[in-house]
Amino acid sequence: MRRTFVVTDVVHPAGYEDRLRTVLSDLHDGVGPTLAVAVLGLRAARDLLVRDRAGAERLLSRIEEELYGAITELRRIVTDARPPALDEAGLVTAVRRYAGLLADRVPAEHGPLAVTVEVRRELPPLSAAVEVAAYRIIREALVNIARHSGARQCTVRLWPLDGDLRVEIVDDGVGTGGEPLPAAGGTGLRSMRERAVDLGGGCVVEPVSSGGTRIAAWLPLAAQE
Repeated sequence: MRRTFVVTDVVHPAGYEDRLRTVLSDLHDGVGPTLAVAVLGLRAARDLLVRDRAGAERLLSRIEEELYGAITELRRIVTDARPPALDEAGLVTAVRRYAGLLADRVPAEHGPLAVTVEVRRELPPLSAAVEVAAYRIIREALVNIARHSGARQCTVRLWPLDGDLRVEIVDDGVGTGGEPLPAAGGTGLRSMRERAVDLGGGCVVEPVSSGGTRIAAWLPLAAQE
């Protein structure tokens, strides 16, 4: 006897598409940078093995901790919680700690990358939505700089202005070829823009006249989840 199966359209609950987009964005902007930095660390450890075995072992131990952190991040995404680093240290300290991770992870052919984090004026209390968006944008920008730009210097600036949290990341790398990047951009650039726009702000990526790239985002301080 032949059986016939009828497949009907799946009806998703209200808000499903928004939730799916949030999960995919968190995977890309949260777990993605952690794994990317771990890969950079493994390459650095491989180079260290031939001249400093003890240093390589210390670096591998830190990478192990970071990978456990990636597992924690996956669990956080499933439970819809915010990044633990923000609860543990706040935005500015969390950014400085992440920047410190990149110091010994940049490919050897590019040389060391020095990242400076500046707070131009005291930041007011930030909503969870603004804090998470700023942290994700900065992390994504720093990973892209470390992996692709060949930069030696990078500055992250945070300050409040006209009701917004302003975020600026400037590097001295290869730049964008003298032209602003198109609105579509790659996955990382698109994700940064979407995070800012979702809160009513914006994000631009443009060349610096002296060389390098500038990423500027503005996030309304009044934005909520």
